[in-house]
Amino acid sequence: MEPWKAGDAGGLRKPLGWACRPNSHPFPARFINHIAFFLKPRYNCSMSLPHILAWLDASNEAQLLDSNSEAVRKANVHSFHYLLMLVSAVLAVITVVGILLDYGRVYVFYYLSTFILSFVLFRIFRMKSQRVHRFSIPLIYFTLLIFYSLGIFVSLYKPYGEHHPAVTFTCLLIVLPMLYLDRSLRVGIFEFLVFAVHTVLAFMFKERAVAVLDLLDTSVFMIFGVFLSGYFRYIRLENFEKDKILIKQRDTDVLTGLANRRVLFSRLEKLLKQKDTVINVIMLDIDFFKHYNDSYGHQAGDACLESLGRVLHDFGEKHGFTFCRYGGEEFTAVSSGIDNVQMTSLVEELRSDVRHLAIPFEKGINGYVSISVGYATKSTILNLSMEEYIKFADEALYEAKNLGRDRAIEAL
Repeated sequence: MEPWKAGDAGGLRKPLGWACRPNSHPFPARFINHIAFFLKPRYNCSMSLPHILAWLDASNEAQLLDSNSEAVRKANVHSFHYLLMLVSAVLAVITVVGILLDYGRVYVFYYLSTFILSFVLFRIFRMKSQRVHRFSIPLIYFTLLIFYSLGIFVSLYKPYGEHHPAVTFTCLLIVLPMLYLDRSLRVGIFEFLVFAVHTVLAFMFKERAVAVLDLLDTSVFMIFGVFLSGYFRYIRLENFEKDKILIKQRDTDVLTGLANRRVLFSRLEKLLKQKDTVINVIMLDIDFFKHYNDSYGHQAGDACLESLGRVLHDFGEKHGFTFCRYGGEEFTAVSSGIDNVQMTSLVEELRSDVRHLAIPFEKGINGYVSISVGYATKSTILNLSMEEYIKFADEALYEAKNLGRDRAIEAL
């Protein structure tokens, strides 16, 4: 039975990697398909030449990493949080077993030291603070150094008087690169340096025959690990990009480019959880917009909404407001921490910005498109609901219309 793709909306899911069907592609395609299933069920593992060339394009990878930096940091912190939790538990057991079976002080000391470092790093990654996110890549490489040094120690340690092939180190070379997201060039350089250190030490301290065998095994698995991890890294980055686009489409009004109600309510909900915070809500409406549509047509109406959307977006970016299209020609904005005097000044600045659009409208006030504004400035101490904040601003907007439009009224 084929693994099923979990990302399609509604109905039956398409099989994972539908472009890599076992009947039409050789073993490598099927192998990559099933590995992707275990890594993340919704990977799209197309084996087409353009897809592979895109993966090999370092500039394309760098662009994906930069545009999805926050998602990449979260994924890295999440992965290493659980990895370190698992490794700490395993190392604790191995350390206890080593003490009970008297494997020697060096063995116990090394595993105990690695356990302590892993546990400390686990606690750091568990914090999930902005500082941890900011330094996630250095922390990850430090963690990898600890793991690889353990692998080298196991490879060189002789508990029974003879050396064995570097099985643990070889496994680490193929597994660890697949657990984090970073630039492929940096990953490759890091893996090669670790491989080189192990190779030098193997020829220094192991029998030549065993060292040569280690060289062959580790070189093959290092190359395989770097390229395989690079391919899956690119797939994950592609999925981050697709998710970002889908979220933007979900949360953005197509015509104006502003957010929709979902974003507005989400931000209001977060602000309501803050104690003793002043919440600012603006409701605005284009004056006589129905007459504008009837006079100039719906295409002109859409162009008017687009122009207004740009003004509102720029104003929001400048003053920290989140604007959304509430419905039709009505828009809403929310911010926090602005007092009544500042709000009055900002609302007048907004009305001035709209007037400077100078969109002609014969039936409009003063011959141009104008807006009516209602706004409310209320503290969370009042324990108002989300709907009540919007209602205050909406009632102020209604009063502005009744008083002749092209004005701003503050809710009392």
